[in-house]
Amino acid sequence: MHSIAILGAGMMGNVHARAYRAMGEISSLWIVDPVESRAKAISEKYGANVASFEEVLENGVIDIVDICTPTFTHGELAVRALEAGKHVFCEKPVALKIEEARAMDGAAKKSGRKFMVGHVVRFFPQYIRVRELAFAGDIGEIVMARLYRGGSFPSHGIDNWFADIDKSGGVFVDLSIHDFDFLRKLLGPVKTVEARSVALSSERKKDSFDHGMAILRFESGALAHVEGSWAEPAGMPVNFGTFYEFVGTKGMITNSYERETTLRLQTSIDGKPKYSQENTAYYDPYAEELKSFILSIDEDREVPVNGQEAVESLRVALAANLSAKLHRPVELSEVF
Repeated sequence: MHSIAILGAGMMGNVHARAYRAMGEISSLWIVDPVESRAKAISEKYGANVASFEEVLENGVIDIVDICTPTFTHGELAVRALEAGKHVFCEKPVALKIEEARAMDGAAKKSGRKFMVGHVVRFFPQYIRVRELAFAGDIGEIVMARLYRGGSFPSHGIDNWFADIDKSGGVFVDLSIHDFDFLRKLLGPVKTVEARSVALSSERKKDSFDHGMAILRFESGALAHVEGSWAEPAGMPVNFGTFYEFVGTKGMITNSYERETTLRLQTSIDGKPKYSQENTAYYDPYAEELKSFILSIDEDREVPVNGQEAVESLRVALAANLSAKLHRPVELSEVF
């Protein structure tokens, strides 16, 4: 049994609190938020205690700190929690700067505590299925991919922090990093990134209206087109969605948010075309992600997404930002 403190009572803090309570494997839950009314609301909803961050650090019973605060606060909170002997789960993106992310990873190694970063797309059933099909060779070698992830601007951020690129990193760092991380895990290291963004590439821009496109070239020779958006109109029937298309030497896999768990698999076996559809079993990917973290603690094994992996995914996102600013391709070696 674990005692867990969630830092941040916003959208993700609520998601994590719900997931922990559904597990039924924790002894106590604590909520930390600078806005007292938010902390009280989530604590009453999930039967948690309200505390300050300092109280959490000094509380010897609390062994896990779960960071769901704005990105620009992650570094200091994670390092201090790790130095206090807590295991730390941190929402993505790990940080806004490579040196800060590496400091977090270094603090974890020095403390001997577990440190995991929440790249939750790896736990979504329709993405897990892509990896299974790819590794089984059902569509041959993946040589091209196209992914979209987007919706309206995330106005739920306290003090509108998403609109400040120095605090959120913009659409590539905050949103498309999900797809960068999944692609990097599936296709290997990224070699170059060429990107454009409404917020970074155009002089006619609005901070809260961003749409970006990036072309990733992998060391394997594969190519991927990644598109992320905060530009969809608010109040639409579908306010957030994803799409992917993976093309291999023997076939392709597609999935659209309009049929969230339906995959279309098109292959050619011995020259004979084959078409199939399947619905992957649904479960809460956030709960699965957090369960995997707790299991890593209980069994003293490597976490599914460690600090170094989070650093590499952040490098891709920062390369996209740099490319969008400079209007040229960026080598991953330029981001360090």
